Amino acid sequence: MPSLYLVSCRMFEDELVNIFEGEDENTRLLLIDNENIEGIEEKLNEVSLEYEKIGLEDLASKLDPTDEFVVVIHLLEFALDADPDLLKEKVYQTIDENGEKFDGVLVFYGLCGNVLGTIESDFAHLGIPVRILKDSDGNIVDDCICAAFGNRSAYVEAMSGEERGTGTYFLTPMQAANWKEMLVLAKLTPDPDNTEMTKMVFDYSGYKHVGKVDTGLCYEKKFDEIVDDFATQFDFEKKLFEGSTKVADECYHSIKKEIMG
Repeated sequence: MPSLYLVSCRMFEDELVNIFEGEDENTRLLLIDNENIEGIEEKLNEVSLEYEKIGLEDLASKLDPTDEFVVVIHLLEFALDADPDLLKEKVYQTIDENGEKFDGVLVFYGLCGNVLGTIESDFAHLGIPVRILKDSDGNIVDDCICAAFGNRSAYVEAMSGEERGTGTYFLTPMQAANWKEMLVLAKLTPDPDNTEMTKMVFDYSGYKHVGKVDTGLCYEKKFDEIVDDFATQFDFEKKLFEGSTKVADECYHSIKKEIMG
């Protein structure tokens, strides 16, 4: 049976767990053991999903011919999100080093600063499908927020509906759970616990609302509470948006079908 390599930002760990909750017993899940897997491990264990942790050095032996469909998840660190060039370098290096061992590669990233837009053609030489997250119209999603909206047009509409100077800071469940780290990485503030300073930065940047993008996933138990606290802390008006897991689901099942033949 074929094997699939998922190279993913940690921001998509909820979507990944959701995908494998829907898979059958013929799918074997392997998780590359690194410093980025604590969150996804906790969620996989919580829903009693079977998986095996492996080191990169063990990949080849774990992909020996088998009757099962083997999927390997390789999560990369949040810090890459702050530097598009570094992100591209890391994603490309990861595929360069490991991609040829698989029958297909799916990259759980969007354009991310417009650095991953040519990844599919750039790896055409591997002779296997290398895909990136796209909406149903074939557009590569901008980022994890865009993916959570289900398609690029809905994301653009949500942003363009703002009055001048009244921007919305969007939070998905994973963005909410990690908002402090993301603010630091985005260089919005060196100290997110300094509410007064962070609020000044938000005001200067034109943010007046917090947008809660509900994907329907419940792995992050404190999503509602965090968004409410965030709105209170920074005097933001809360706006609710209906999200989905459509992009992640459809892209996964599309490449699975492609490599299964």
